[in-house]
Amino acid sequence: MNIKNFDLNLLRVFIAIYATRNVSKAAQQIGLTQAAMSNALRRLRDQCDDPLFVRSNGSMEPTVLATALAPSVKEALSVIERSFINSLGFDPCTSSRTFRLLTSDVGERVVLPKLMVALESVAPGICVEALRLSHVDYAQALRSGDVDLAIGNIAFLQRGFYQQLLFEDRYLCITRKGHPSVRGELTLSAYLAESHVVSLAGSTDSLVESALASMQRRRNIKLTVTHYYGASAIVAESDLIATVPENAVSAMPTLQKLPLPFAVPNARVRQFWHRRAHKDPANQWLRALISGLIKN
Repeated sequence: MNIKNFDLNLLRVFIAIYATRNVSKAAQQIGLTQAAMSNALRRLRDQCDDPLFVRSNGSMEPTVLATALAPSVKEALSVIERSFINSLGFDPCTSSRTFRLLTSDVGERVVLPKLMVALESVAPGICVEALRLSHVDYAQALRSGDVDLAIGNIAFLQRGFYQQLLFEDRYLCITRKGHPSVRGELTLSAYLAESHVVSLAGSTDSLVESALASMQRRRNIKLTVTHYYGASAIVAESDLIATVPENAVSAMPTLQKLPLPFAVPNARVRQFWHRRAHKDPANQWLRALISGLIKN
């Protein structure tokens, strides 16, 4: 027998006859006509070079070879069936999958706490990895499947990607409480007179620079850091001020939070996924869970 040329469809025929000991019943079981089943049995015998089943007292009894093959063939078909079930369905209660998320500072602050609490009750075996990559690497990470979702105020993932709005977030100016020169309402002159710490984490810096450039104004930037949390911690212990999304500092009571003295569009925090994962049951479940947690 040449396994490279073996018709794997015949394995279902083999198991059906082995289980029923009857060609007609086997045909009914797998939805073939009597003639089609007889033809399949003939091909099966030819490929195995063995009669496999011989008639005895009205029953099709397995040969020595058929008896030896049956357990392995049944297990192989079972493995294939389970593989398709696992691929086409997803049970969060029993899954031990690790989901990988690209998240912004705000995404981590708003999404991850709620997500982890929910997973404790609905999917205790599931783990999450929150990753940071350069924006230029987002598309490839999602396209390759290395990452399941990206969450943030992202504008550059377009062709080939789906997106869903989770929430909007306004931008604020933050100072430490007790700041010597910034109290109450913040004017544009006061904002520009202060020394600033800026974060490269999201789109805040580019939005502020664009708004100020339209007025032909500039900030006095003293420090540049990577994340909003770092900027906020520095502001809390210095006289520097910063502009950040509101949700990034919602749990920091030592900060004074003031409306900006100029207009900046709200951040639109969305979840993004590649079209390769659009119909993946696990990805669909995770997207629905996150959306439900944030919007309810």
